[in-house]
Amino acid sequence: MRMNKAIVCWILLWLSVGLYAASAENTDAQTKSKSDDASQIKARLTAAGLVPDKISVTVIPGVYEVVYGASIIYMSQDGRYLIKGEMIDMLSGTNLTKTALNSSRQSVIKNLPEDSMVIYPAKNEKHVLTVFTDINCGYCRKLHSGMDRMNQLGITVRYLFYPRTGLNTPSYEKAVSVWCSDDRNKALTLAKQGRPIPHKTCDNPVSKHFQLGNEMGIRGTPALIFADGTLLPGYLPPEELLKALDRSHEW
Repeated sequence: MRMNKAIVCWILLWLSVGLYAASAENTDAQTKSKSDDASQIKARLTAAGLVPDKISVTVIPGVYEVVYGASIIYMSQDGRYLIKGEMIDMLSGTNLTKTALNSSRQSVIKNLPEDSMVIYPAKNEKHVLTVFTDINCGYCRKLHSGMDRMNQLGITVRYLFYPRTGLNTPSYEKAVSVWCSDDRNKALTLAKQGRPIPHKTCDNPVSKHFQLGNEMGIRGTPALIFADGTLLPGYLPPEELLKALDRSHEW
């Protein structure tokens, strides 16, 4: 009887080792398969002139999420089919693409050096708002006119330049002149009031801001980006803006 128990224990041990080895082999195979798929997708996109920053699996078998800059597309595992749109979990109502985009924007904005921005800091900071702005944009000027109130409410505003008319246009040149001024904050306020500022040139980040805005899908100004990566296009009065920022912080 003791011998039988020993044999049974040995068989069970052998089976468990075998199952573990099979499971490990299966995991390794799956990892290799995903790696191969990612390499194939990357090669296909790179050949098309698009260099992805991150490729990862999605909840849908055979469909991969591709992040480049602050944009997201989906690809079939063989790299043949590209899907551009939103992925929504109908059971939970979660917009998976929006969640991923917020995370991507948050990462991009978080890594931007503040010395490349024009910043209006709040003394008792509660929120940091990053804004793509065009000096000639009417609603951008309206937003800026409430700067004192935003700062009083604890909102720090960090400006990135997005001349909607493009590079080497009057709007672009105004942004460069603001950046090259001795007092950028004062110059930006004057420019947004429609008042003249001295024309100046120097090394500046305006074209980089513009390119970044395009990569992030900015199509109009002001474009407000919250700390959690939420993108809100358009103008909000200071008090309503504070409520929106508070809600995003709670989430």
